[in-house]
Amino acid sequence: MLKQLYLKYKWYLLITVPMSVLLGMTSMMVVAIISDAIGNGLDDMSFGAGWFFSVISVLFVLGLITELIRSSLYAKVIFDIQEVMVGRVAATPLAQLESLGLSKVVATLSEDIEKAVKFFHVLPVLFINIAIVLCGLAFMAYLSPGLFAIVCVGIVVIGVGITLLVLSTKQQRVELRELIDTMMGNYQCLVLGAKEMALSQNRRRAYGQSVLQTLAGMRARTRNVLSVLALMEQWAQVALFVILGGIVFFSAAYFDLTTEVVVAFVMTMLFMLEPIEIIIKSADEIVEAQVAFEKIDKLNLKPALNNPFDDLADANIGNKFAVDGISNNLRGEQGLVLNNVGYTYSKKNDSGEQTFSLGPIDVEFCPGQLTYIIGGNGSGKSTLIKVLSGLYPASSGNIALGGVSVTRDNIVAFREHFALISADFYLYEQVVDAKGDPGDIAFVQRWLQRFGLAPKIKVDSESRLSQLDLSQGQRKRLALLHVLCEDKPIIVLDEWAADQDPVFKRVFYEQILPELKAKGKVLIVITHDDNYFHHADRILKCEEGKIVSWENDQADSHHGSNGIAKNLSPASSEAGQAATVI
Repeated sequence: MLKQLYLKYKWYLLITVPMSVLLGMTSMMVVAIISDAIGNGLDDMSFGAGWFFSVISVLFVLGLITELIRSSLYAKVIFDIQEVMVGRVAATPLAQLESLGLSKVVATLSEDIEKAVKFFHVLPVLFINIAIVLCGLAFMAYLSPGLFAIVCVGIVVIGVGITLLVLSTKQQRVELRELIDTMMGNYQCLVLGAKEMALSQNRRRAYGQSVLQTLAGMRARTRNVLSVLALMEQWAQVALFVILGGIVFFSAAYFDLTTEVVVAFVMTMLFMLEPIEIIIKSADEIVEAQVAFEKIDKLNLKPALNNPFDDLADANIGNKFAVDGISNNLRGEQGLVLNNVGYTYSKKNDSGEQTFSLGPIDVEFCPGQLTYIIGGNGSGKSTLIKVLSGLYPASSGNIALGGVSVTRDNIVAFREHFALISADFYLYEQVVDAKGDPGDIAFVQRWLQRFGLAPKIKVDSESRLSQLDLSQGQRKRLALLHVLCEDKPIIVLDEWAADQDPVFKRVFYEQILPELKAKGKVLIVITHDDNYFHHADRILKCEEGKIVSWENDQADSHHGSNGIAKNLSPASSEAGQAATVI
């Protein structure tokens, strides 16, 4: 990313370089005028007050122009880095984001962006102060080449020492940055796992040990870096004063110099002290920014489109998948078909890397059909719904909707057909409709009333909900409200009823799902509520990543000898025996 940004804004930097040289020359002109007045006396000055005020006026104008250019560059780079990073996160596949982890992504969006931006904020300052130091050295070379050579050697020694010290801290900074990722995860655990820690002193103790270990590592590396920086600052300061003392006390003994020249050398060195300190500080910040850029690139996020939040504008979409052409009722067309679909992923845990494989899956989901997916934890239910909805790319096989195969070019439009409430759903404040506009207020209020949330939640003119701090069951009802308002043709619900009380659980299974089914929606529901299995048109059971047979007699004890088969809907007859699990 650093290279791309550098190339994009190279003309800013190219302008900064000559402006920096002019600033350095003008600054040295001010020093020359002042040293001339001090060295020759006020009665024998080579330059008058007119020269002095003219030069500082030029210095003011040049400094103002340079700062305006620098401010413009900084503002543009801040916007660009943030836009690129948000776009990259938005464009990166879900599976990759999940493997990276929330803490790493959040740390990069906050910690690394802030430090990376400093590169372009500091670089012009570095150019300016380097130019001032070079002009100062050129002025000293003009005054006395011999003494300049001595001073130049001293400054080179200082520069080499500073460079080596700064570079020696880079590995410590990299390790510190990795620990920050870990600490972000600890913060997340501290908030989201507060209930579990409150109920278990052992868990709390284990968490505390982990946090203290991470903090100890951060403290050690921070101390090491700051110690090196302190050594660097003291080394540079003392070395500069040694050079200054040498000019004052030894120049007369070894060089035949006038008082005017010695005063000019001293004035120039004193003037250069602050630019040299700024160069040292800037070098440190640039190394820190480079570590941040390396961390950003290490995430290997997907490059964003021109507008990452309008993917459909750039995708090559077949007319069947065009968003404006989405039909809320796919009846009469071929439904969602998975043919020999498989998906494999690896994840690391305490015992090492484990691989999980889903499939091969052969199944069709038809409009107006209610499908339950059951199975134990880790059986592949959640992975299946992510694959069939396009959130995870299938490793093998083919997925088709309405007879159109899903490809890389139309995957974005394909996903537009789905509404999903997952176990880790996010609840948005604003309710939107199928076009992305604020939802119909009367519709929202009607469903709030039906969900028993009207007394607690108000809706403003932009269909924003007044409160989201609710119980998990109530939050899921609001998530379902979002789904109903978007009115997508395929609805996928992962354990939606698990957090509902008996009343709303019954409303969900016996009223809401039948209503959606009557509208021709493709309904896919992950559930363990066997009391309501008889409402399904069919049930798919996941076991070790595969769909296996589900025996009807498992429901016999709840629903009679005929099991689920006696409750089949007409829509399911097309797929064979409706209650038979594929």
